[in-house]
Amino acid sequence: MDKELKDKIQKSVNTYKNETVSNRRYIHMHPEIGFDTSETEKFIKNKLEEYGIEIIPSKIGVIGRINGASDKYIALRSDIDALPLQEENKVEYASKYPNIMHACGHDAHTATLLTAARIIKENAERLRTGILLIFQPAEEGPNLGGARLIVKEMEELGIINRIKCMFGIHVFNNYPIGTIMIRYGGMMASTDEFDIEIIGQAGHAGEPQNTVDAISILCKVVGGIETWMSRRMNPLDQGICSIGMVKGGSAKNIVAETASVSGTLRCLKDDTRGKIIDAISNIAKNFATAYGATARVNILHGLPPLMNDDKVTAYAEKILRENLPEYKIEKMEEPVMGAEDFAFYAQKIPSTFIHVGSGNKIKGFTHLAHTPKFDIDEDAMNVGVNIFCNLVFEYK
Repeated sequence: MDKELKDKIQKSVNTYKNETVSNRRYIHMHPEIGFDTSETEKFIKNKLEEYGIEIIPSKIGVIGRINGASDKYIALRSDIDALPLQEENKVEYASKYPNIMHACGHDAHTATLLTAARIIKENAERLRTGILLIFQPAEEGPNLGGARLIVKEMEELGIINRIKCMFGIHVFNNYPIGTIMIRYGGMMASTDEFDIEIIGQAGHAGEPQNTVDAISILCKVVGGIETWMSRRMNPLDQGICSIGMVKGGSAKNIVAETASVSGTLRCLKDDTRGKIIDAISNIAKNFATAYGATARVNILHGLPPLMNDDKVTAYAEKILRENLPEYKIEKMEEPVMGAEDFAFYAQKIPSTFIHVGSGNKIKGFTHLAHTPKFDIDEDAMNVGVNIFCNLVFEYK
C-alpha cells in the first residue's frame, strides 16, 4: 500500500472518529440480546445504504459486500448482541433498557466495522479482492450462537469457498489502549458442559448395608475426574474441567437415592476435548457399576476451540507491524480460556482473531467485560478501523 493511500486512510479514520463514537453510543443505548437484534440490524443496514454498500439478503444478521478486482473475498466480522445485565455506568449513553447492556464491547465492534466499511468503500478501486462485512447476532448465545448459522448461510449462498481469509477483533480492558494482541494457533477455548446423575437406592442412614449411597458414589466420581485430569492429561495440554454444581440428598438421616454433578470443560484442541469427554463418561459409569448404581451422563457439546491460522496470523502480524508502528503489537503468551463463536468461521475459513486494548486507568476504563460497569476508551475503535483497513488494502 503506497503512502498516499495510507495517509488517506488515516485522515479518514480521524475525520470519521466522531461518527464512530456516535454510532457506538447509539448502539450502546439501544442494546438487544441473542437473535433478537432487529433494530440493531436496521441501524446497520441504514448505515451501509448511506455509504453505498450492497446488502446481501440473508436470514440472519447483516451481510454487506464491497466488490473488488476479483471474485474472491476477505471477510470482516463484528458481533452485534448485548448481555442480560443491568448497567451501572452513569454516562449519557447508558443503556435505555432495564437489565440489558453492551457489557462485552460488541457495540464498539459494530461501530468499528461500520467506519472501516465506509473507508473501504470510498477506496474500493484499490481493492484486489471483494470484501464481505459480517454483522452477526447471538455471539453470547443462546445455545451455540449465531456464527454457525451465518456459516451455513454463506454456504447456501455459495460464497464461503470464495473467501480467502477472515479477520475479527475484540476489545479488552485487560490490555491498555494502543495495544494489539495476536496469537498463533489456539486462541480461545471450546465450551462443553456435562451433567452426571447417579441413581442408587435410598434407605435409612442407620442401615447403609441395605442402600446404594448415591452421594458416596458421586464423591468418588468427582475425585476420579480430578485424578484423571491431574494424572492422565498431558500437563502441556491446555484443558480445564470445572465442577460448578453438586446436588443430592433430602434429609440428614436418609441415604440419598440420587445425586448429581454438573460442570464445564474448556480445551484448546479437539482431540483433548474428546479424551476428557470420554474419560468423564467412563469414570461415572464405572464407579456406578462398581457400587451397584446407575450413571446417566449427558454431554452438551458447545463451541469448538478458536484456532488462528498460522499463515493468516503471520500476514496480519507483518502488515500491522509495518503499517501501524504507533501501536504496541504483542504476541499473546497464553490463550484465553473463555470462548468465542468466531471459532465456527475459523473451522471453514483461514482466519485470525485479534484482541485490541481498550483499557485506560487514567480515564477509569478498568472494569472487565461481562460486568455492570464495563466501558471502554473509545479511541480503541480507531485502532480497530486501522487494523481492518490495513489488512484489507495490503492483501494480494
